[in-house]
Amino acid sequence: MSAIDIPAEFAAVHDREWDRLSRPGTWLTGAERVAVAAAARGAAPSCAAERAAAVISTAPATITRDWFDALLADGLSIEQYVEVLGIVSRLRAVDTTRFGLGHFPRPLPEPTAGDPTPITTDAVIDGSWIPTIGAAFPPTILSAVPPENEAMFDVHSVLYLAPDGNQDGPSMGNMSAIRDGLNRSQMEFVAARTSLLNDCFF
Repeated sequence: MSAIDIPAEFAAVHDREWDRLSRPGTWLTGAERVAVAAAARGAAPSCAAERAAAVISTAPATITRDWFDALLADGLSIEQYVEVLGIVSRLRAVDTTRFGLGHFPRPLPEPTAGDPTPITTDAVIDGSWIPTIGAAFPPTILSAVPPENEAMFDVHSVLYLAPDGNQDGPSMGNMSAIRDGLNRSQMEFVAARTSLLNDCFF
């Protein structure tokens, strides 16, 4: 089967994601972020962040509170965990999309030197194991680390629908949205079936 051309919109968001991945984040350096991505793709993990990435990427249904608490006991902060979760979830999204279009995964970027730039928030535990700004649900799950939440919205808007409540255009708030020939009901059917096959749950 021949590969399908990668749409320009997807290529652009992939470029943005690779730029984000290579640079120092909020709690991890650029080198640590790229190492997390490598572990998510199967490289042998060497620290708690990389072990977390491997499990989040390949066996999310096995995650338990005891597993999460063990990571924290091993020195991974909750904020670092949120950053790892953001990196891995977006990596899986772009890798899976490339696979679906018949392309190999894009090589990981070279990390950029520099220190993380910590950002403190008013996030609190509200229905999840990790703090969120507002009640915990998919659009807020990365909100304790704002750049990760913003990056999730960027990728989400291109590969699915914009997560805001806008009633117009391709957004989650528009029940009549049509994108690439699929109406909202068809999009949700594909999303639900894909989530089931991948043991995705919230």
